[in-house]
Amino acid sequence: MVLDIKSIFTRNFINLSLNQAVNIIATLIYTPILFQTLGDENFGLIHLAFSILTLYAIFVRFGYDFNAPVKIAKIYDKQEEASYVNRIINLRVFLSLILLLTSIPIILIFVEGNLNKILIFSFTILISESLNPLFFFQGKNKILPQVILNFFSKSIYIILILLFISGSNDAYLANFFYGISISIFYIIYWITYFKKSAIRNIGFSIRKTIFSFKENFVFFTSSAFAHFSLNSALILLSLFVSDKELGRFTLAYKIVFILRMVPVFFVQSVLQQASKLFISSKEEYKVYTNRYFKFGLLITFLISILSCFFSDLIIYIFAHENINYSSNILSLMSFIPFLAMLNFKNLVFILVNDLKSILNIATFWTLIFMISSSLILCKIYGGIGLAYALLATEIFSFIIHYFLIKKND
Repeated sequence: MVLDIKSIFTRNFINLSLNQAVNIIATLIYTPILFQTLGDENFGLIHLAFSILTLYAIFVRFGYDFNAPVKIAKIYDKQEEASYVNRIINLRVFLSLILLLTSIPIILIFVEGNLNKILIFSFTILISESLNPLFFFQGKNKILPQVILNFFSKSIYIILILLFISGSNDAYLANFFYGISISIFYIIYWITYFKKSAIRNIGFSIRKTIFSFKENFVFFTSSAFAHFSLNSALILLSLFVSDKELGRFTLAYKIVFILRMVPVFFVQSVLQQASKLFISSKEEYKVYTNRYFKFGLLITFLISILSCFFSDLIIYIFAHENINYSSNILSLMSFIPFLAMLNFKNLVFILVNDLKSILNIATFWTLIFMISSSLILCKIYGGIGLAYALLATEIFSFIIHYFLIKKND
């Protein structure tokens, strides 16, 4: 039993680590290219647009990254599974088209300068999110196909950058190519999947789309709070600093954001077995979660220490030049992965017990704290202030989750 649990954790952890390794290696390749070719101002703008589209993507995902894997794991009939997946994809594509059609006129009227064109061409990211099959792979407990799709899409993205982006005037193509390269492989995958499943009535249905919308609204609200908290930082900073400072902050923030995903895939790796153990044996559940909590703390502490002490070198690798501002930001935020890992046991406990109300309340107050502290500190200290706000948010998140769980006992 213990061996089986370890092997499942190891397989999931290795696959999620491989997926993250693809992201890190790809980022190491294309970040220096974009930073040097586009300049720090345009580099900041493309990531500001990326952050805005990431917030849009919250509405497109519509909370299915929370509950769809659980439902898919319980479906054994291929036709029923394909029908459920088709319903999710239909809703997501429908929502992305609605957002696209309503947003473009607003952008054309109210957004000026380079950001206008960059934002419009960034909507391919939204299309790629609507087609993202990760929820399906998690439900089937098979992460490797996502790793393969990620590898090929990132490879195509890098090739497109090298071929077509040669100067600051091409900034609008960066996010456009990102969304296109991912969407192509997702479309190929879904066409293959639905052909194999031989599903009938694969077309769009308004009735089924409305049903899906109502069915998942609760999960959408909880995931929205969490994603707003994670992805609104650059948008808030852009209100107070120049495009140049935004670009240099983004360079460090992008690195930290990648490292911040380590605690996330620790949770993803243990969740399925933790759920089973919680039902069968509370004692084994505690031993299991404590073991990987300690392991996660060790890993993230090492990551944080290395990021802090070698921040100058890391920034130089990404930018191919010494940027003291970016190095200082990276040093300040380097302990975010470790602080995020503190919340590991709280999140696992909430998810295995399906405590949606606690999750909603905790993520809501975390979002309020993050926005208010960021607005105050950004106004006074700029990017340095935002770095402190994000560190404080991780600590606040741990405290509020812990307090609400204890209060619920």
